[in-house]
Amino acid sequence: MSELSIREFGYIIQKATNEQLSNDEPSSSLDVCAVNPEAWEYLEGYAYNSDKENRFIRPSSYNGKKALQVVNFVGVISLPGDIHLEILPKTSENSQDNIEVRKLLVRMLSEVYELAFIKNNEANLEVLDRPLHEILITWFLEDLANVVRKGIRKDYERIEAEEKFLKGRLLVSQQINQPVSRRHLFRIAYDIFSENRAENRLIHSALVQVAKWSQCENNQKLARELRFAFNEIPKSTDYKTDFGQWRNSRDMISYKPLLYWVRLILNQQSPFSIKGDSKGISFLFPMETLFEKYVAKILEKNIQSNYRVETQVRNKFLSKKPQAFLLKPDLAIYKDGQIVNILDTKWKLIDQKALYDNGNEDKKAKISQADMYQMFAYGHKYLKEGKGKLVLIYPWCSKFTEEKQFDLGGGLLLDAFPFDLNNADESAKALLRKLE
Repeated sequence: MSELSIREFGYIIQKATNEQLSNDEPSSSLDVCAVNPEAWEYLEGYAYNSDKENRFIRPSSYNGKKALQVVNFVGVISLPGDIHLEILPKTSENSQDNIEVRKLLVRMLSEVYELAFIKNNEANLEVLDRPLHEILITWFLEDLANVVRKGIRKDYERIEAEEKFLKGRLLVSQQINQPVSRRHLFRIAYDIFSENRAENRLIHSALVQVAKWSQCENNQKLARELRFAFNEIPKSTDYKTDFGQWRNSRDMISYKPLLYWVRLILNQQSPFSIKGDSKGISFLFPMETLFEKYVAKILEKNIQSNYRVETQVRNKFLSKKPQAFLLKPDLAIYKDGQIVNILDTKWKLIDQKALYDNGNEDKKAKISQADMYQMFAYGHKYLKEGKGKLVLIYPWCSKFTEEKQFDLGGGLLLDAFPFDLNNADESAKALLRKLE
């Protein structure tokens, strides 16, 4: 099994061209990696034939040669030839240590999907040294081990059988229709208190899956131990129906952390997944969406009680007659039931000291003009009298460390704000103070 790591907007090349990589960007960097011809053919086919909106990779060139470029998705892809390709976020212009970037990504996933797997201890650093899919498998198994320690939940299971004795309820219509040769047997239905319930069947299926995927000795050992606890429980044969029967009652509280994991593992709730001949674990998260949800979660944690954060506001149109061009800001801050601020997140690296080719200062700081027009429209449609403060939230980076202010006229102000992902709570508090 080969483990490869790359970050957003990095390049993938064929292994045959590996010797042509420059010394500045070796094959081991997060900006370029080489794959074997079989994996290359698989990825190239996907890049040219997939829907553009859901394309995580696109045709490109590197050092004058044919290449593929990863776009703004992060996660794990299994490729032919037993390759796991890990895609990490691009949080700076320079290559970064993959452990630190991976740590940031799992922290964001933890917050957004409410996964309790960030542990501040030395053992956690060892876990983060593994590829992303092994990290996720580790925490799934740990959560499952916690469930097993507390006890696998049972439920009443209806059994219909043909027996020599009466038990439970006699199935009268079926008994009447019994052939003469079998009328000495009773058609009955009865309930037994059993571990064979929807949640346990799904968990067993997920456990079998991760045991196949993982190459980590510790994960494999724990998976074997846990499978022993599920030996008497059949695997799920109908994921959709069993997920519909998953209960979140008080007696099932210990199972709650497992629901997301099981959906992800069984490819029922992956934000984006690769469908194809590769049979390994494959899931990708759109980084813009992950960033937006992460910022929203952190703001919700830190906002004052008389304010609230709402995501994906959808009630204003650019055109009144006819009603058209729906305006969809990422975040709105309410006070006393009224919107007081509009915020939009942008997963882009900007430069507060950017220069034009002629050496003059770029006063736009590489902020997209289209983004500014969009925010201007949001301000006039969502804020009272078209006055107030708007915020464009970008990830903090070495080239964007201080907020940049723009006066859009008529009492409408806009701040471009650097959100520090490594100090998210402090960034959120600073932003909220500026909006008070």
